[in-house]
Amino acid sequence: MLSITKCPVRFLIAFAALAEALGLPAASLAGAETSMTAADVIQRTIEAHGGMEAWHRAPTISYEHTYVNPADPKDPWVSRETIEQGRRRAYLDWPRDNARMAYDGARTWSLNWKRDNPPKFHTHLAYYFLNLPWLTQDPGVRLEGSGTGMIPGDPKEYLTVTMTFAPSTGDTPDDYYVLFIDPETHVMKGTEYIVTYAAMLDLFGLPPEATRVGPFFKVYDEYVTVDGLTVPARYRTLSPTGDSYGDHFVRDVSFREPFDASRLAMPPGAAIDDSDPRHRAAPAP
Repeated sequence: MLSITKCPVRFLIAFAALAEALGLPAASLAGAETSMTAADVIQRTIEAHGGMEAWHRAPTISYEHTYVNPADPKDPWVSRETIEQGRRRAYLDWPRDNARMAYDGARTWSLNWKRDNPPKFHTHLAYYFLNLPWLTQDPGVRLEGSGTGMIPGDPKEYLTVTMTFAPSTGDTPDDYYVLFIDPETHVMKGTEYIVTYAAMLDLFGLPPEATRVGPFFKVYDEYVTVDGLTVPARYRTLSPTGDSYGDHFVRDVSFREPFDASRLAMPPGAAIDDSDPRHRAAPAP
């Protein structure tokens, strides 16, 4: 758990009351909250989304995720995903593609996978963007801030906390996320992020010296509360100039489904994904 400094919180409560009495705009409150540490802001964000205890108690997190690419709206990417809390093992069904995949804690396999993106890249992709407030507490996460910032196309000023990773953390420790947090509700409004997964950089056709693509933004437009935990129900992917890279819809969220470990068994005909998250492919001779 985070170590919370109590004095700034008490100050902010008093400041908020004074601001309201004087009719000060919300931006003044956002400016005052920059005196809080990143840990303070994130603790309040976690509480606004339902707290750590309830999230840890859930045996799994499951949902249906739909991504609609504006360049090809008739071919949505639809997945039904179940991720185990703690070990983060996962199994995903892709009904429109007649495909499925699983991560057993060590390897990722897929069956009938037709998309260009590596299956390994997708096992926790939507999960991460849906659970960012709680994932700030994962081992190896570093939090910096707080500051303030703005989301493309939105005139409001938000609190920001930057999330980076220790070098040995996960497959892509050079990733970063900037969390944009509403200064009044402390609900997360969006995140700025980059992609450093090496096989994806090859897929994008970037030159060999490129180490990242982005930044991109996820903007959360609608939330749903299930079992006391608040997660996105609808969000968008944007460029820094506000161009749309797609819409995301989340439904049938559950924090109660048991984890079916039998779904991790690799079926006949499945392929193990050996895509490399960290090292670019050698250029063709």
